[in-house]
Amino acid sequence: MTFQSPDGDDLAAEIFGDIEYAPTQPAPKTFKPWHKPRKQYVRREQLLAQLRRLYQHRRPDEPLRYLGLPGTDLIDLRYIHEKLCSDEGRTLRFLGFSTEAQPGSPAHVELSLSLDEVRRLSNVDPQSDVIHDDFRRIGDDASIAWSRARSLGPFDVVNIDLCDGLASDPPHSDGAIYGAFAQLVALQAHNTEPWLLLVSTRIGQGMFDADAEQRLLALFRKNVMNCEGFVEACQRHLDLDAASVDPTACSEIELLNLMIVAVGKWLSALVQAQRPSRVDLASTHAYRIEPTANCEDLVSLALRFEPITAASPDALSPAAPPPRDECAIARHILKRSAKRRDVDGILRGDSRLHEELVRETKQLLTAARYDVTDYPMGF
Repeated sequence: MTFQSPDGDDLAAEIFGDIEYAPTQPAPKTFKPWHKPRKQYVRREQLLAQLRRLYQHRRPDEPLRYLGLPGTDLIDLRYIHEKLCSDEGRTLRFLGFSTEAQPGSPAHVELSLSLDEVRRLSNVDPQSDVIHDDFRRIGDDASIAWSRARSLGPFDVVNIDLCDGLASDPPHSDGAIYGAFAQLVALQAHNTEPWLLLVSTRIGQGMFDADAEQRLLALFRKNVMNCEGFVEACQRHLDLDAASVDPTACSEIELLNLMIVAVGKWLSALVQAQRPSRVDLASTHAYRIEPTANCEDLVSLALRFEPITAASPDALSPAAPPPRDECAIARHILKRSAKRRDVDGILRGDSRLHEELVRETKQLLTAARYDVTDYPMGF
């Protein structure tokens, strides 16, 4: 209803003035580092490839159980659903953690929209959720993070995609990431099927806490001292003088090779401490974050664990099964780490592949409500 003043003027205009009101338009969504084609290469050639291998012989009625740090756009989850779950009729059940989406922030609005969109997709378990909490909180028995992980786990894939160094927290500090990994691996010990652990981490001088770095390197030096042929394997596969290398003064590429093996061994040892498992460093991808870096400074590792059920050899005198050959595992991780893929180099040398990845990324971003008209075409 329109109210008029006695002389015919609009009463509302007299009160409020001639002001036009329009709804506030949201700021344009900006592209993030994980929207680049090289990240799509890792998503396709590592995450999806290893998931397909994992589910190759599993029945379609077995759900895909996923834990990760998906970001507000849920790009990884959209991609997994499209390429694996939708085609096979397999249920996707996920738990994500986000510290970016503070309640009331634009990021929180975006996450809520994305979560609603993904939950509406076919074959998505309604229990699936992304909670506003730090992944590190899993290490606290009284936290919501641990309660949710315990209720939905164990998981078939754990994808911890970090923006900084994996070992950047001081050991034994409150809320450090190591407690979260230990707690999560204890939960994964209940998984009787093979499962994947994917970890992305920065590697370079100053990326790790000094004490944590020394503890990681101690695992490496243990193999140098105790494992026959380990030093020779380092020289053969990595061109690394393992017996004399100084992490504080070595080259960037030497530090990269050294820390990939050290991190892989730490993650393997963490799992083995909970349950004997066959270990496979299934895939290693890397690229540059810092343009001036002399080699790759971000690495994505995919480790596959196959739990081993071993009975005691004497039922009347039960004993723990013999431990896995730690030296054999170390040599395997070393050898497989040498097959690292330099994603930037691959894309520079294959323009057709680069175009494919740009197209795939733009499709995923469009589904997440991005305007891809000005999508950058770089790696």
